[in-house]
Amino acid sequence: MKYLLLLLCCAAVFTACDDDTKVCDQDTRTSCNFRFRWKNPNANNQVEDTVLPKVTVYGLDKDSLIKKQTGLSGMQLPLDMHFDTSRFYFQTDSAVVADTITIAYKRQPHFVSAGCGVAMYYNIASASATNHKIKSVELNAQNITTINEIHIILNF
Repeated sequence: MKYLLLLLCCAAVFTACDDDTKVCDQDTRTSCNFRFRWKNPNANNQVEDTVLPKVTVYGLDKDSLIKKQTGLSGMQLPLDMHFDTSRFYFQTDSAVVADTITIAYKRQPHFVSAGCGVAMYYNIASASATNHKIKSVELNAQNITTINEIHIILNF
């Protein structure tokens, strides 16, 4: 009888607990997605997606993110979780002058679940670049809550 009562208590404890601490099955990455576009002079200056020859990107005063990567039509860059601005060195080819991309944003921690923890959401206030190779910067989606959207379009 004593063991039956102990077994029932253990069963009650295990069934009463909610399984919030299970392995996270959600994607909590919130990188800024970029797409590359250019005006095609052969098609009446129609704007088209483009592929860049040899892209190098690193966060200024940070690590290298992309090094001489070929065939990119876009990229995902992580924004700084501790500051409201991120700056990136961006070079499309080793023979051209590099641009600096600056993104200003507001940060907002977002609780996902006990298993997933907290994700950082961003609200982009502005995005700009030096105009060496990049002609203009277009803000496509202001809120970064997922990696499934294109947030910034770089026009060449």
